[in-house]
Amino acid sequence: MSIAFDTLEYARRLRQIGFDEKQAEGMTQALATAMTDTLATKQDLSELQVLLKADIRDVQRLLKADIREVQLLLQAEIREVHLRVKADMAELEARLESRLTLRLGGLMVAGIGIVSALVKLL
Repeated sequence: MSIAFDTLEYARRLRQIGFDEKQAEGMTQALATAMTDTLATKQDLSELQVLLKADIRDVQRLLKADIREVQLLLQAEIREVHLRVKADMAELEARLESRLTLRLGGLMVAGIGIVSALVKLL
């Protein structure tokens, strides 16, 4: 799509201010070429807007997929940590029970010994 530019009117105005026919025609062609090659039209901007919106939708879709992937990885890692903590707690509980059992057994033996000693003395 090109820019609306009245080359005949522009050339006429150049001739009115003193340019000869060749100069006016050359300036008009140069300006028309520069305008059509470098300036964006409303249609160009509209097409660019459509492309940018499509690109943004694609990036959003990819980001959502990446976020979901990270979310799943984090959930898996959290489950792993949870299982490790549970296992560590069970191990600590077992060790504590073992120690308590040994101490309780020792106290019982000592108590029986004391009671036996007291019975012999009395």
